[in-house]
Amino acid sequence: MNTNTLPENKIINKVIKILDRIIVENSDSLLQLNFKTRPGFGYDKFYLNHVDGSYDMSLQSLIHYILAEEGIYKSILNDYQFAECMKVIGEEPEAIYYPADDSDEDLEIQDLLDNIYFKAIAFTGMRLISMGIDVSYDFKDYLTDYKL
Repeated sequence: MNTNTLPENKIINKVIKILDRIIVENSDSLLQLNFKTRPGFGYDKFYLNHVDGSYDMSLQSLIHYILAEEGIYKSILNDYQFAECMKVIGEEPEAIYYPADDSDEDLEIQDLLDNIYFKAIAFTGMRLISMGIDVSYDFKDYLTDYKL
């Protein structure tokens, strides 16, 4: 792993803080626009309740671009992984990055990314529900043990 690794909880808190800002900034239009946001990351069109199926315009894709554009990937990936991540962004903008190998280092990053995605998605679902927006069906696989 990169020697400049940020602690996992700091990464998750940073991603959640950005997602919370996006939710608040779009709170008046979320239902009117079918949860579509244009938060200024990546290709700038994501649906906050799209957590299953394709990554295109999904919440996972938004998280992926937050990790890229906030320098988080650079701090947690080694040089090879980071180059592969940038290749995914350049060649497959609707995809998200995951290490392709089964080395211990890649498995460690996979676990870290899985945890970041899970907690950020669960936060988003709970945050929307706390605002009176029923997305419990959309987020059913993420809300079991998560508390705001």
